[in-house]
Amino acid sequence: MGRHSQPRHRGCGCALVVAWVVLTLGVIVLLRSCLFDRGYDHSYEGSWEGSPAAEPYYNRNSFRVVGGRCVYEGAADIVCPTGVDVSAYQADIDWQAVASDGIGFAMIRVGWRGNTDGYLHEDICFEQNYAGASEAGLPCGVYFFSQATTADEAREEALFTLDLLAGRELAYPVVFDYEPTGGHRIAAIDGATATACARTFCNVIADGGYEPVIYGNRYDLQHLDTAQLSDVRVWFAEYAETPSREEPFSLWQYTSSGTVAGIGTPVDLSLDLSAAPSTH
Repeated sequence: MGRHSQPRHRGCGCALVVAWVVLTLGVIVLLRSCLFDRGYDHSYEGSWEGSPAAEPYYNRNSFRVVGGRCVYEGAADIVCPTGVDVSAYQADIDWQAVASDGIGFAMIRVGWRGNTDGYLHEDICFEQNYAGASEAGLPCGVYFFSQATTADEAREEALFTLDLLAGRELAYPVVFDYEPTGGHRIAAIDGATATACARTFCNVIADGGYEPVIYGNRYDLQHLDTAQLSDVRVWFAEYAETPSREEPFSLWQYTSSGTVAGIGTPVDLSLDLSAAPSTH
């Protein structure tokens, strides 16, 4: 009798499994829909999923991956250097080895605002990174990780940055790194406030004699009214083999897992596309 009861129990079990699978698939579809509705940038975390019909700012056919690094090969006479961006997370860096490994410039974190306490901090490796990169012959720029919730806080961050720079010469810009992601004090920032923060930071940096640039991925940049920032260049982050952004940008951060001699951790890599012609 026990044997005859087995098929019946299996049937009930199968029905439950099927129902569970259907329910799970439904939840996944709903979550994906919600993520896209809120503008979540899937291309930032993986390969580009944009529309093939869209015309990016740079010709897709001009990019190749060589030795694990993206390169621009649109024309023989155009050079688009590869750069690293570093902070205290990379600890001690052998900058001579970095320069010998095909790296053409360095973007160095100068400071940051705490994403919970809101205090301003100098990057503890800024001085040694600037000195080391400069001694190795690498042109430098800097970036400040902002968590400004008001234009006054953005002004404070810019003045703090200028104080830390203390008149140092920079071949690359001073970057406003503004990432309204979950868990940060600016996670729920509105567009008008975010734009005011970016505009204020950039104005103060320009008044200090440096070129300001705004950094962000597609999701970050959606918080900004680009019409009010049309004079400011963009450092675009998208982890892919070709950049899909259609609007102007001059720096492209294409990975956070690059390998560079002299740096003991994975590192962000970018291309300077300032000399590359656009498709527009």
